[in-house]
Amino acid sequence: MASMAEQQQRVLRRAGAGPVPRRLRLLDAPLPLATSLAMLSGVPMLAIPISAAAQDIAAPQASAIEAAPAENQEITVTGTRISGFTAPTPVTTLGAADLEAKAVSTVADLLDDVPQLRINQNIGRSSEPIGASNADLRGLGTQRTLVLIDGRRVAFTDPAGTIDTNIIPVALISNVEIVTGGASAAYGSDAVAGVVNFMLNKNLKGLKLDVSYGQTIYDDFHRPSVSAAYGTSLMDSRLHLTVAGDYLRNSGQTSQAERPWGDDQTALLTNPAYTPTNGQPRLIISDNARFTQMTAGGVITRTNLNPNASGTALAQRLGFAPGTGVQFDSNGNPVPFTYGTNIGGTFMTGGDGAQVTDGGNIMPEIERFTGYGGLRFDISDDVTFFTDFLYSRVDTLSDLTPNPDNGGLTIRADNAFLAASMRSAMTAAGITSFSLGRMNYEDGDSLFESRTQARRLTFGLEGKFGTGWTWSLSGQISRNDYEQLSHNNRINNRWTLGLDSVINPATGQPICRALLANPSPTAAQDPFGDIRNCVPINPFGAGSVSDQALAYYRGTSFTRSRQKQDVFAANLSGSPFSTWAGDVKLAVGAEYRREATSLRADADSAARRWRSVNSQPFSGEFDVKEAYAEIVVPLARNVPFAENLDVNGAFRYTDYELSGGVETWKVGANYAPAADVRFRATLSRDIRAPNNWELFSRGNQVINAIIDPRTNTSRQTVQITSGNPDLRPEKADTFTAGVVFQPSFLPGFRASVDYYRIKIKGAIATVAPQSIVDFCEQGRTEFCSGVIRDPVTQIITQVNVIPFNADSLKTSGVDVELQYRFPLLGGDLNLRALANHVSELSTTSNGVTNDYVGLAGISPPPQGIPEWRVNLDANYAIDKFKLGATYRYIDGGKFDTRFNTTVLDIADNTVKGRGYVDLSASYELTSTIELYGRAENLFNVRPPITPNGITQPTIANSQFFDRRGTFLVIGGRLRL
Repeated sequence: MASMAEQQQRVLRRAGAGPVPRRLRLLDAPLPLATSLAMLSGVPMLAIPISAAAQDIAAPQASAIEAAPAENQEITVTGTRISGFTAPTPVTTLGAADLEAKAVSTVADLLDDVPQLRINQNIGRSSEPIGASNADLRGLGTQRTLVLIDGRRVAFTDPAGTIDTNIIPVALISNVEIVTGGASAAYGSDAVAGVVNFMLNKNLKGLKLDVSYGQTIYDDFHRPSVSAAYGTSLMDSRLHLTVAGDYLRNSGQTSQAERPWGDDQTALLTNPAYTPTNGQPRLIISDNARFTQMTAGGVITRTNLNPNASGTALAQRLGFAPGTGVQFDSNGNPVPFTYGTNIGGTFMTGGDGAQVTDGGNIMPEIERFTGYGGLRFDISDDVTFFTDFLYSRVDTLSDLTPNPDNGGLTIRADNAFLAASMRSAMTAAGITSFSLGRMNYEDGDSLFESRTQARRLTFGLEGKFGTGWTWSLSGQISRNDYEQLSHNNRINNRWTLGLDSVINPATGQPICRALLANPSPTAAQDPFGDIRNCVPINPFGAGSVSDQALAYYRGTSFTRSRQKQDVFAANLSGSPFSTWAGDVKLAVGAEYRREATSLRADADSAARRWRSVNSQPFSGEFDVKEAYAEIVVPLARNVPFAENLDVNGAFRYTDYELSGGVETWKVGANYAPAADVRFRATLSRDIRAPNNWELFSRGNQVINAIIDPRTNTSRQTVQITSGNPDLRPEKADTFTAGVVFQPSFLPGFRASVDYYRIKIKGAIATVAPQSIVDFCEQGRTEFCSGVIRDPVTQIITQVNVIPFNADSLKTSGVDVELQYRFPLLGGDLNLRALANHVSELSTTSNGVTNDYVGLAGISPPPQGIPEWRVNLDANYAIDKFKLGATYRYIDGGKFDTRFNTTVLDIADNTVKGRGYVDLSASYELTSTIELYGRAENLFNVRPPITPNGITQPTIANSQFFDRRGTFLVIGGRLRL
């Protein structure tokens, strides 16, 4: 007889012949690295523009440390609506040189190295956009970071109200400005944590082309990328046209077992020996983790309310060795099942159970195309018409485990496919049914395919008049579509009906019990045709499920949504008068915005018939009317006690259609007692209103592990998150204070240190499903309505989650930035350091406070953030060569910051930090052609092992640490 493992492999090979997603062919294996090297070495067109800034590495790549503007040059700094003004709000800037040095092909590649941003990319949560990369400042949640393109709001790209930064055209990015403090008074709702503003190069002249290829040292994660941009001026430079496009294909890596750290089948287990007082840990991180009650051929559950129906009791009836259970071989016959140790509700260490950990995701497959076209026309010397259009399409594919059944299948004694020996054992035991668990490899992997399409049209007029006054009128129309297809999903009712099969006495053949009892059901009795089309399902043995049965219960569910955003704005700025210290500057404006979301799903999803996802159709919309004013008043300049002193104030009134009017404001000051040093501080009130998803969503379903505190057993449990129309806008009070030091005695050196504190009142939040269960068991009865238990077995079958206005969400910390640029050995060396220290990231709800600083393992909302993140960059340019080195340090912390406070939750709750080294180099072949290369995570540093408790555990669960391994990039740049 073949071993269980061999049977599973045969089923897996068969499953590979299942349905293929319609876009999977777009993600074929790309050219090998050697071929790409040969191409790059022989084809000059594979190079890109080398801008003036890129040619001179000594040009500042500045940041929160602002460089002084050249004479007559007007600079707009994000965080303020006023031009030519150095804002007191800290700003970090990433320029074109940063993009080139890092050889970025996506915005995520660039933002992942900013310490203030929490790395946030979904690699496999089926309920969220797969592969999406969202900006999340301060770890406060992506919805609290406002994303702009050229100072204008970007519409949501999915129904959950997040923005996938993959839609930004990399080829045209001139710089990225990151405001690391509240900016709602300047830019409106959502800027609670700050703003990420992507500035596009609208004055490009000539052609830019960048072609690159990357892959890991494991020969996966293949990533060819092409980006191009072209700009030209016509009609004596009155008309300027710009076009750009990006293409990227990433083959992904969906098998963590391909990594040395990911091939030990590691999982988070509940400890059956635990009691609160015996010194044993409640949870165990174990290698060789196997399912307690799932195999390819099916296994009878170890426990049952009727002890005579347990797997161990029936094994005795069959004459198997004491302590063994019962599983089914490829012929459907009962054979012994050997249990391991640390036996829990889902996992155990060792034994005969199946495992799907090896196939856990590292990164999904992604294909992205972005196109951009822009026009600027000078109607006169003082009036310019502008318009641009952005289109982006991002396709992703990710796979998860086949449909599992963790001991929840009821098998009756008269089942048509049950072996005679098993039926006899049941008769002898006096039972009529038992419970079966099974990993249904025949279904094939659960494939989640998504497509995001963004369309954004902007248009308007801008001009100037008088002495330094400027104005603008603009409109912006966005229509973004999101689609997710869930292949190999299962209609649960059909699965249940098919499993409950008996022998038809008239034919002697298997037939569904429901169809035998009701051969001609009415439409009311059988609205979806489940009974009249029922196909008997044989669950006994690997590969036992027939193709006819698969066609009956397996299918594809879909979610399709459209996000609409219309924005119309008017702005005016200038200097109405002067004081003794200089011009008073004023900016005023008004904005109208309408947000609408509509979601459609298939009929089976709407009826919650699928095993997973089950998106619920909904629609919602609201409009927002806003007016703002901002002013800068200089108080002193070039006097004995002050080189410069100015104050900055802003006020915005926002009228939400659904929740009424709110006010936001900001006051700030810059004080330079001498030319070498400047002190800055801001105090602001910021807001975020709930989005359509948070208000109107009718239920988002996921299946995750829940540990029942009553039994300390873990089971995969349905969790449903719905909207709450009673949500109110949240309000945040933000304080920042810092100093910028630029000593005249050390040319090229700049430093800044800034403290920040953000406290959000009435923060829109959800309680983690596990916490809802725990709170209920701790006597907090307000949470018990969300915990649904089986009335007979008392097993938790569902946890309901709704967002609410929590008491508070707080964070505080310090940002440090250093830069030193100086000549060295005939070249120029540029050193830069960015660091972020987080003192607090806490939530308070119902009097209970949890701090998530240093949470490096499991991820409750909000997800954790390291206490320290440090980036050190060194770039050296000499003649035609450029060399770069980066060291990135990510602090460790705890597996869970809530663990080991009152009981021993886990034996070792520590997670060590990691340091990564990246190297880059480039060489100018000619004045227009440059070749470059880059190695990321040069020493192939492994991530910490922090598994979660889902059916297919992510072994290295923290997104801050690199799972990909050493990644090599080669490319070329051309400018004509």
